[in-house]
Amino acid sequence: MKKILKDKIINIENTNIFDNKFLFEYLEINKRDSNIEIIYLSDLLELKKNIDILEKVNNKPAMYSNVYSPEDELEIFKDIFDNALKNKKRVHIVWVTLDSEIKILEEYYRKLWFMRDDINCFDPDFSIPLVTVSVKIENIIWKWSDYKVQRSNIFFNPPIRESGQVKAMYKWINRWVVAWIYITNYDKKIESFLWNCILEEKILPLTLTKVLNYNLSDIWFTWIKKELIINY
Repeated sequence: MKKILKDKIINIENTNIFDNKFLFEYLEINKRDSNIEIIYLSDLLELKKNIDILEKVNNKPAMYSNVYSPEDELEIFKDIFDNALKNKKRVHIVWVTLDSEIKILEEYYRKLWFMRDDINCFDPDFSIPLVTVSVKIENIIWKWSDYKVQRSNIFFNPPIRESGQVKAMYKWINRWVVAWIYITNYDKKIESFLWNCILEEKILPLTLTKVLNYNLSDIWFTWIKKELIINY
């Protein structure tokens, strides 16, 4: 078995080096003991739920994406972001879904000199910024076109956005702006998805271990450490 560390992959002693397993460590936020405010966009979006559209999704399930509209989400994000900077308050925003949200964060990180031109990528010290964000894993597993088949199975809050927004989340994970991938219930489906991300090079193993573990440990959270074994 191989363990994925922050900057290298090692063979684990007393395990079969020829088996097909990667060991990742995953950090789960301990909300009760954390000093940083954790804001779930879903809680605030629920207050702006569009009931009129919800009544139409049985016939047009893809309309569910607008039950919690991207315009409302962006407005909420901007308010949180602006207040955090104005009041010099550290916040972590959970479940962003929009490219426009991450572009705001990208500009902020540029001003913090996190952009590295030599690799055309950001290299943040996540102990510094006042605002950090995470993506819920379901919002990269699924895409807008999946509503046709999955229907109510993927009626989440925040909702699955259009395919271009899903691709943007991959982009910002790989450019090291997104700090964390939020996983509620780890199961075989998620394990298979993560392995396909590695196999198809959507997310490289060393990037994945950062958004599962090491980035979060830099954000001054208290957290619970778990192990994820991905078979390939």
